[in-house]
Formats: sequence, structure tokens, C-alpha cells
Amino acid sequence: MNEGRLRSVYLLGIAVSAYALWYFVSSGAAVPAAAFVLLTGFFLLRLRTLTAGS
Repeated sequence: MNEGRLRSVYLLGIAVSAYALWYFVSSGAAVPAAAFVLLTGFFLLRLRTLTAGS
């Protein structure tokens, strides 16, 4: 994949993960919320490394 497509995938992943995180936090489910914290952090880290290389 080229850089533009990867950036789009990471941004979509961040958006979906952040929504799922909000959903699980608002419903009081701590374990799935923790998983989505990690997943959102992973997407943010990957996006940062992608844009730092540009």
C-alpha cells in the first residue's frame, strides 16, 4: 500500500476504535474498553511513524 492509503486506513481505524472505546466506557465494560485503548494507541503510533518518515 502507498502512504496515502495507509494514512486513510489508520485514520479510519482510529475513528472506529475511538467510537468503540466511547461505547464501552459509557456502558461500563472495562475489559473491552481497555482493549480499544490499546488498539487506538497502536493506530496512533503507526500513524505517527508513517507521517514522521515523510
